[in-house]
Amino acid sequence: MLPEQRVEHIKKIQNAYSKCKEYSDDKVQLAMQTYEMVDKHIRRLDADLARFEADLKDKLEASDFESPGGRGLKKGRSQKDKRGSRGRGRRTSEEDTPKKKKLKGGSEFADTILSVHPSDVLDMPVDPNEPTYCLCHQVSYGEMIGCDNPDCPIEWFHFACVDLTTKPKGKWDTMAVSSLVQCHVGWCGLTLQRWQMNCQNRTLAAWTSATAQWTYKQNRHAEQLRMSKVRPSILWRAGPLGRRALHTSFASSQEVMLTSERYGVQRLPFSHVSDSDLAFFERIIPGGVITDPEELKPFNVDWLQSVRGSSKLLLRPQTTAEVSEILRYSNERNLAVNPQGGNTGLVGGSVPVFDEIILSTALMNQVISFDSVSGILVCQAGCILENLNRYLEELDFIMPLDLGAKGSCHIGGNVATNAGGLRLLRYGSLRGTVLGLEVVLANGSVLNCLASLRKDNTGYDLKQLFIGSEGTLGVITAVCILCPRKPMAVNLAFLGCQSFSQILETFTTCKRMLGEILSAYEFMDDRCMKLVVSHLKLSNPVTESPFFILIETSGSNSTHDQEKLNNFLECVMASGLVTDGTVATDDKKIKTLWALRERITEALTYDGYVFKYDISLPVEKLYDLVIDTRVRLGRSAKNVVGYGHLGDGNLHLNITAESYSHSLLDAIEPFVYEWTAKYSGSISAEHGLGFKKKHYIQYSKPWEAVLLMQQFKAMLDPKGILNPYKTLPSSS
Repeated sequence: MLPEQRVEHIKKIQNAYSKCKEYSDDKVQLAMQTYEMVDKHIRRLDADLARFEADLKDKLEASDFESPGGRGLKKGRSQKDKRGSRGRGRRTSEEDTPKKKKLKGGSEFADTILSVHPSDVLDMPVDPNEPTYCLCHQVSYGEMIGCDNPDCPIEWFHFACVDLTTKPKGKWDTMAVSSLVQCHVGWCGLTLQRWQMNCQNRTLAAWTSATAQWTYKQNRHAEQLRMSKVRPSILWRAGPLGRRALHTSFASSQEVMLTSERYGVQRLPFSHVSDSDLAFFERIIPGGVITDPEELKPFNVDWLQSVRGSSKLLLRPQTTAEVSEILRYSNERNLAVNPQGGNTGLVGGSVPVFDEIILSTALMNQVISFDSVSGILVCQAGCILENLNRYLEELDFIMPLDLGAKGSCHIGGNVATNAGGLRLLRYGSLRGTVLGLEVVLANGSVLNCLASLRKDNTGYDLKQLFIGSEGTLGVITAVCILCPRKPMAVNLAFLGCQSFSQILETFTTCKRMLGEILSAYEFMDDRCMKLVVSHLKLSNPVTESPFFILIETSGSNSTHDQEKLNNFLECVMASGLVTDGTVATDDKKIKTLWALRERITEALTYDGYVFKYDISLPVEKLYDLVIDTRVRLGRSAKNVVGYGHLGDGNLHLNITAESYSHSLLDAIEPFVYEWTAKYSGSISAEHGLGFKKKHYIQYSKPWEAVLLMQQFKAMLDPKGILNPYKTLPSSS
């Protein structure tokens, strides 16, 4: 090729590259606009509902309606007085019409509610396929609707406010992202005959203009976004963590302080990544090498926004062989490696401290095999926990663990941290349910202990070394785990207690009366619930209780389980251990109640900087630590809350402040650890030690044990390249 032709050819390549880059930038900008608009929509809904709650609060409190979410329980009420939910469906007779209840002063509850129009709360039509909120702030899926069509079975009210209603059957059109959702035009085309006279005059005009107003506001907001340079740091994930991840991405616009600077850490003498290193990794995993600083941001920061590394390289292998090649080369070059799963850890163990190479298992997400007779699942380490559970549910099985972070966390990360979760009371820890592991060691050798046998007593059980090792001894690439059958009947009770001692007595009674069907026993204090209600706008169905408990039963016979649960509830209500509560058997209501417990962590992140402590203690001492910490910190802390898995003796102590404070940290640590050690507890029940707790291991383990752990580390990873600065204190 002549020099002139060569130059012309290079120009064509440059032009093609420029066009591709412009196209890519447009896609990124569109994604940015989408995330911003969704976030604004959520915040506007929350604000509107909060304002509306204040107007309606006195009217709702004056009524004798039950708590939303299921079957209500009130102390002193007979079983006949308990109002169960009626069947879904359109009312076809006068008998189906909800009876109006009298308020003080003679006004009627139904008229009071009906005088409020949907346009006072929401300024856009509600999509029945998306979650929204009711007058009582209860999460709903299309059951809180204002409809102008008299032939439509939709009511404005949530089933717990007035009566049970069916989901809308109308058509819905999806528009461009600038308008998000548009209701079918016929939805607002007729006159509403069900509404009372005091709101009929404003119904049609308000709802027909809602869509146009919403589109105009979103287009205007999109225009403003084009002038903005704010970029979200992580994708908005679907599922239970959707809101959680969205909040995190925007919180990260205020950059987190580097871990090395905040904690004064010195970098160990590892090599720096060179161009030749990048070329090697590109040959091993073509397309799986990420060096763009913007793409690396979310992988360098933990979910709590409390620690941040400065890695310049992210590797995304798909097979065990690729991981083996990466570690073999890194070990030879003395390059530090930070294994990372879903990055949902809470102790700084999943993100780099300096410039370690991030080795992500996100693309290792395949199910290898499942035996429907034994219930044994074999899968790659990057499978998301919730996806595995959905896969198994179709086969009438479930995963033996359940976490609030299930929408993002990886099974490999769960095993590496020995995560506990909500089902440990019923199914035990991962040390019992994990049957085998495939692990790549620091030198690249593959340790295949992926046995699928329930019983194997040949030599040392090597897999136990890697369960809970937090990626410091090897990288888990595949997991073999025993999965239980999916329960055919699940019930959930959300109860209020007046003291922690009553929670303990209720737990004793619960174990005695529910026995084999008891699958979860969680507790929360009132400060937790206040944060969930105020920050997430969820509805607490049991008010005016200093403590709350959530009890789940799982079994194979619904009649048998409900009978046992009813007997238990009657016993604890009659004895005064429980003063109020609600019961749910429907899957959607069960998820709604579980959200009150699972989303506490999310609510805390909205309250400021969070100091998190995951403690194991004798159950009778569990809440004493919360009380003593409140007394010690006084007004220097914004909130001190306690919740956790009481059935496992696991307390989650959380302290919030407006911002990170060294003085506040000094007041908390080592006080919390000394207090825990005094009562023979553990400073980490299920979160691991990670970066934040490694120097406090002596409060739970004798130095002889720590020394033996360091010897294991030196034997399996002599250069210390795997997840350095984590889990164990320096051997020096």
